[in-house]
Amino acid sequence: MKYPLYTISQPVVNSEAKKIADAIRTGGYIANEAAIATAKRIAERRKLRDQTGE
Repeated sequence: MKYPLYTISQPVVNSEAKKIADAIRTGGYIANEAAIATAKRIAERRKLRDQTGE
């Protein structure tokens, strides 16, 4: 995915920073339900495409 040139990264603060720190410390990860659902749909589409040979 290409990002526009005007994209500016923002610092992670407060509860989000704590979540990231906890995930790093425990070897976990952070994801929301919408992101997980999107990834599953993409994986399923790719799997079906590979099975049908398209």
